[in-house]
Amino acid sequence: MNNEQKMDWLGRIGEKIIVNYLSRQGLVVEESIDPYDREKDLVCDGKKIEVKTQVPFIMQNAFTFKPNQLKKCRGVDELYFVAVPAPSHSYKWEGWIFKVNPQEFLIRKYNTKDGREMLLVNIVQDAVVPVERVSDEYMDEMRKYTISKY
Repeated sequence: MNNEQKMDWLGRIGEKIIVNYLSRQGLVVEESIDPYDREKDLVCDGKKIEVKTQVPFIMQNAFTFKPNQLKKCRGVDELYFVAVPAPSHSYKWEGWIFKVNPQEFLIRKYNTKDGREMLLVNIVQDAVVPVERVSDEYMDEMRKYTISKY
């Protein structure tokens, strides 16, 4: 499995984690038919939901995404981040699900060493709320597919 396939699979795992989380609350969740849907990943009670699954940028205590994803993240009713455990470092927030207010989260720009521009969402801010830590089983499954070397 190449890195692109691993990233795709990891994203699908994160979506399933959120489907399970919402279903345990008695909500009806529908997954998008199109795996490349530009508007949302899920629909729950008529609300559009986007899910981001990643190892946080631990040194910056933030989640990241590419600037071209900002419109999608702001355009949904609910945004979730699933914090994948880092392969070599323990982290306070590993395995946590965060519910993020899509209209209120603050971002900052960051340029990587190789010149890519990324947007960072600080984990510690009012618009980012930890809601549940996933099981060890879920964390083990996510670790299989991360491409992070950190």
